[in-house]
Amino acid sequence: MKDSLVRAYSLFLCLSVIQIVGCASTGVYPISTGSHTKLNDCTKSPKRVVVWGNHPGMVNTIIEIFQRAKCPVVERARLQMILKEQEIRLTHTPEDEADLLRIGKLAGADHMIFAEAVTTSVISSGTFVNAYGGASRTDTAYHVSVSIRSVDVETGEIQWSGSAHYDAAISNPEGGIVYLTRSAVARATCPLEEGHQWSDSSGCSKPK
Repeated sequence: MKDSLVRAYSLFLCLSVIQIVGCASTGVYPISTGSHTKLNDCTKSPKRVVVWGNHPGMVNTIIEIFQRAKCPVVERARLQMILKEQEIRLTHTPEDEADLLRIGKLAGADHMIFAEAVTTSVISSGTFVNAYGGASRTDTAYHVSVSIRSVDVETGEIQWSGSAHYDAAISNPEGGIVYLTRSAVARATCPLEEGHQWSDSSGCSKPK
């Protein structure tokens, strides 16, 4: 999985850089961290995954990353069907995790990807005066962070985890969540133990 995910992230990097310039104030870059156990390459040993999160853009981004890495992803419709068959009602609390792991196992998944995005708004206002008169203006900015982890459905052990956030407010939280998601996954799966290096501005790379 590690080589596939590193390659998949590289394909996203160019678009992501464009996106962050559009969605964040100048000089605002993601800060990320992560860790993992030994990862498998999906192209050599396919691992079926389930992605579950609280933000559609975040979930879709993770699914796209894993599909590019040749990892089979269980359709959400299949999960909803199993939830209905098992008569499980989610409470949208941490207590749901055990039920979701069971659902993932019933769906034939090897790993469950849990993803959470947190957004808080900050409103600022001010007035200005020029030669034509005065006016007031109100702006809304957002603090955004994401956390993602992959859990082994069979053992319940965390395979990898990553998180990312901006150190300042941004104007486009939807675009910010997508970029932070890519950063968090890439940071968590970057094989630092094999000599790769991580940079929040350029991603995971192996020195030549």
